[in-house]
Amino acid sequence: MPGKITATIEARDLQAIDNIIYEPKQEELTARSVFPQKFDVNEGAESYAFDVMTRSGAAKIIANGADDIPLVDVDMVRKSVPIYSIGIGLSYTVQDLRAARMQGTTVDAAKAATVRRAIAEKENSIAFRGEKKYAIKGAFEATGIQIDVSPADGAGNVSKWEKKTAEQIIDEIGAAHTKITVLPGYGTASLKLCLPPKQFELINKKRYSNEDSRSVLKVLQDNAWFSAIVRVPDLAGMGTAGSDSFAVIHDSNETAELIIPMDITRHPEEYSFPRTKVPFEERTAGVVVRFPAAIVRVDGI
Repeated sequence: MPGKITATIEARDLQAIDNIIYEPKQEELTARSVFPQKFDVNEGAESYAFDVMTRSGAAKIIANGADDIPLVDVDMVRKSVPIYSIGIGLSYTVQDLRAARMQGTTVDAAKAATVRRAIAEKENSIAFRGEKKYAIKGAFEATGIQIDVSPADGAGNVSKWEKKTAEQIIDEIGAAHTKITVLPGYGTASLKLCLPPKQFELINKKRYSNEDSRSVLKVLQDNAWFSAIVRVPDLAGMGTAGSDSFAVIHDSNETAELIIPMDITRHPEEYSFPRTKVPFEERTAGVVVRFPAAIVRVDGI
């Protein structure tokens, strides 16, 4: 019929969607800014096995001909974590497609940004907090990490940073930093500081002193204790009794790694009147923690 407008999704529509999906904003990918990623696990795998170091191997002097060499195997525990799919999709009605064809444009791809954010939020949540329903443990709640409580030395004997001086906050962060750097072989380790948004903004705006106009954040950066200082929304409410926490982590896959066998992937569209669905999937095992002692979490800030 002359002038008939088709109501099917076209390649240019999918391209417009892909342009948004596959170019995520850096601030959305919090977990990927904290943990190294591993992409070479087969996407068909149902689980991922790894070794957890319970302590540093104790080498010793051996006599000539001795065969009682200490083995690091005794300090390792073999663990396996399941790999799960994160799934979400978007859809367009027949009328959405007709309207786009009539105007000579692609479909409104704004929905794709919501899909992208939803997958990033779930990836971040699994990485940091885990997923209790599926027995996935988050990196900052993993067994064996060092957990401390913020000292109640602020005004009114409280532990919240908003009641503390700049010097107290820096001393507290320094103490957490030291818990890792005193570990054998970690004296010059590259570490990252992870903060909830509220506390990140606090140290970004709080002056160090009346004589020193630098912010607490700038002082930390000038001290060069950390390779990066990262905003991590999932640290809000993570601590004891729902308190906010900060964390310090060794920046290496020897300590922790985000397992992503399949990065976000668009599957073939599905049509069922009156909607065309466009599904997306990512496969992840969350974060595997290989050396939990190189992660410190401090609650009550």
